[in-house]
Amino acid sequence: MAKTNLSNHLFLLAATTSVVALLVGFAPPEADKTTYALDVPLQIPSQDSIQLSAINNQLSIQIPSSERHRNIGIDSADLENNAPSSSDSAFNITTIRNLPNADLEFDTTVDQRDGANYKTYTKVIKAGDSIYRILSSHGVSDSDIYEISMSDKKPQELTVMQPGQTLSFELKESGNKVEVNKLILQKSLLEQVVFNAKDGDFHKERFVRTPEIVQVYKEVSIKYSLSLDGLEAGIDQSILNQLSNIFAWDIDFALDLREGDTFSLLYEEKLLDGKLIGFGNILAAQFVNNGKTFQAVRFETSRGSHYYTPDGLSMRKAFIRTPVEFSRISSSFNPKRLHPIFKTARPHRGVDYAASTGTPIKASGDGKIIFKGKQNGYGNVVIINHGRGYTTLYGHMSRFVRSLKRGSKVKQGQVIGYVGQTGYATGPHLHYEFRINGKHQNPVTVKLPNDIPMTKKDLKRYLPYAQQMMSSLRSYHSHEYAQKLAKLKLTSKK
Repeated sequence: MAKTNLSNHLFLLAATTSVVALLVGFAPPEADKTTYALDVPLQIPSQDSIQLSAINNQLSIQIPSSERHRNIGIDSADLENNAPSSSDSAFNITTIRNLPNADLEFDTTVDQRDGANYKTYTKVIKAGDSIYRILSSHGVSDSDIYEISMSDKKPQELTVMQPGQTLSFELKESGNKVEVNKLILQKSLLEQVVFNAKDGDFHKERFVRTPEIVQVYKEVSIKYSLSLDGLEAGIDQSILNQLSNIFAWDIDFALDLREGDTFSLLYEEKLLDGKLIGFGNILAAQFVNNGKTFQAVRFETSRGSHYYTPDGLSMRKAFIRTPVEFSRISSSFNPKRLHPIFKTARPHRGVDYAASTGTPIKASGDGKIIFKGKQNGYGNVVIINHGRGYTTLYGHMSRFVRSLKRGSKVKQGQVIGYVGQTGYATGPHLHYEFRINGKHQNPVTVKLPNDIPMTKKDLKRYLPYAQQMMSSLRSYHSHEYAQKLAKLKLTSKK
């Protein structure tokens, strides 16, 4: 049986071979045509013209300029039509292709001049990179790296390179010797530091470009939210964040916004060679919320740059309205509330902000911690004394910021702990109390005191400037927006 099967297989193989031979024999004759399959992009090298050399685990390919650009198969007729002239000369630029084991973090170019190879490497800095690690991995000697470091004294920028910055360096290779010819640290689009080798030393130069600053006006009517409507109007999120920070003491953007609220603003854009590269500051802004108009102008005083009302009061209040990012108010200020656990009438002298466990809690104002620990139903609690009779309490924390203790000074907006469910709590939230001279006030509605006012000298400079800026803002108002504001003024007078 085995012999029979073997004979059958041999017969089938012979028959198949005969059929293939017949098909090939009857195939129509092809013209003298040869197809070359190439995987070298953009160039068609002949076999004799390719020179291969290993450079740092990479493939160097030198291609004569006589070879024509292609990245697909080409027949011999095409090659004859594009035959090189005798005057063509070879490229002196070497194209670098990455091999599988190559360092893919580097972009590399090579130039041949003065009898040496000049290789330029460009690398985006990542966490953990250092000037020594980068240069030594390319064969630069310790002495060269030391000389570069010595030329980078004040400030020492090569030793504190930041992730995202770009480092380019040109190495001169002659024989077995590798020397740094030039090194460029691109700190940003606007700033670079250059180190040039000269007479055995390195000379450091700084180049800073100044962007063009243009003023941009926008006005928006709220339909959904500050972010959604602002972004749709072409305002960058960073500017919207600035806007919410400016009016954060007067408007609760999570609770107070209404459909039909409007805002207008004048802010800075930064251009480099006509292209947008970033944003500056909001110069003047107006927000109409629930019928109330709030206005702010940026001004620099001896205390720094801040935002003020047109008549000179600081937009920054001594306290922020809400010390935590929250999803909803789970329990409002209520002196006659029915306690959810004990089912008895117990005053709720604060506001509960529902938030997930671990949400950061911020100090609502500058002050000093006078209590940190456990306290009855509050669980983990912090109490801050802000001076002038103001104190705030933060309860049910999951944990505290370890570095803070009783007596520590804190700044407005500084994280002091994290949302939890300690003490008498039915779910994770922040219990927040606001007291004036020991008396509890509703944190949502209490009138917050303004920050330290500007000096008389600054106020004298500010008032005419504020008038000019608000006039500029009004001059950009659309007819529809101006009519809406005029109507609002008439309504408020009535």
